[in-house]
Amino acid sequence: MNDFSNKTYAAILAAMLQRIPDTFDKRDTSPIPTALGPAAYTLEEFYLSLNQVQKSAFVQTAVGTDLDRLSILGSISRYPASAAVRLGVFNAPVPIGARFSTINGTDSINFVVTAATGQDGQYQLRAETTGDIGNTYAGPLLPITSIPGLTSAQLTELLIPGDDEETDEELRARLIEALNERPFGGNMASYRSEILSMDGVGAIQVWPVWDGGGTVKCSLLGADFLPASAELVDMVQQAVDPLPNQGLGLGMAPIGAQVKIAAPEAVTVDVTGSVVLAAGYTIAQVQPVVEAAIAEYLLEVRKAWDKRLGNFTVTYAANVYLARILALIVNTPGIVNAIGISLNGAAVDLMLTESGQLQQVPVLGTVILHE
Repeated sequence: MNDFSNKTYAAILAAMLQRIPDTFDKRDTSPIPTALGPAAYTLEEFYLSLNQVQKSAFVQTAVGTDLDRLSILGSISRYPASAAVRLGVFNAPVPIGARFSTINGTDSINFVVTAATGQDGQYQLRAETTGDIGNTYAGPLLPITSIPGLTSAQLTELLIPGDDEETDEELRARLIEALNERPFGGNMASYRSEILSMDGVGAIQVWPVWDGGGTVKCSLLGADFLPASAELVDMVQQAVDPLPNQGLGLGMAPIGAQVKIAAPEAVTVDVTGSVVLAAGYTIAQVQPVVEAAIAEYLLEVRKAWDKRLGNFTVTYAANVYLARILALIVNTPGIVNAIGISLNGAAVDLMLTESGQLQQVPVLGTVILHE
C-alpha cells in the first residue's frame, strides 16, 4: 500500500512553494501562497479519498460495506443478527403467535410464541428484536395478546441464544480463514463454515473419524459461548445429518458421513485464596471486581476453544492457567498481594480434556477470597 500520511495541506503547499524561485515573495500574506492554498487543500482531500479507496480494496483494511463486497472472494457473507429462542411457562394454554413483553424498563422487548414443547404450559418464544438483548432477561412476562384465564407468564430458559450482527473484525478473521482453508467436499473447513452460519452457534470443534471411518463429531458452543442447549444441538443435527437415517446425505453432510452433533461438558472453576488489601479496602469491595475479571478471562478461553493449535493437526486446548488468575487478582485495585490461590482446590493449572470422546469448557463457579 502507498503511504499518503505525508500528503497534508502544509506538506503539499510547501512542495509547491519550493518549485517557485526564491526571487518571488513567498511569505504567508503574499499573493503566491494565497493563490496556492486552495489547490493544496483540494489535493489533500484528493489524497484522503485515494487513501480510503486503497484501504477499501484490501481485506486487512476494508470496513463496512466494502468488506461485505470483498467477502465474496471467500464465498461467505456477514452473519446477520439472530433472535433468541426462550422457554415460556404459563398457567393456561396460549395460542401460537401470542405476543408478550418483558418487564425490564428501557431494555424491554417483545416475544412471540412459536411452538409448544409438549410439556403442559411450556412453549417456545422467539424474540422480536434480534441480537443478544433477548438472552438475559428472565422473569414475569406482560401479555400483549389477550388470553382468557392466564394469570402467570414466566420467561425462563435460554434455548437458542440470539446473536448481534457480525462485526467487521469477526468477518475479517473469518474471511481470511476461508481464503486460507478452502471449504470443499466435506473437509473440516466446510463443516465449520456451514454450521457457524446457523443461528445460535458461536463456536465449533470438528473431530473427524472420532469413532471410526466415516464418522464426524461436531461439538458446539452457543452464541453466548456456553455449551449448546439440547434444542440447539437437535436443530443443528437435523440440518447436518438428520436422525435416524444418518449417513444418507439428507442434510448438508456428504453421503456416507455419519455426523454426531454434541455439546461440550462445562467444567466449573472455583477460585479460593487469601489476599492482602490496601488501606481502606474491604473484601466486599474487591471481590465483585475479581469475579468479573476472572469471568472475562474464562470467556476469552471459551472463545478460543475452537481454534486448532496447528494447520496440520486436530488438537484444541481450553486450559485455565493459575498464573493468569493470580495476575488478575493482584492487578485488581485495592489488592496488594495474593497468597495460596487455588483452582478447584489445587494450586495447579486446570488442564481440560479436548478429544473426540470428551470436550470441556471452563465456566466460573465460586470465588472465595479471605483477608
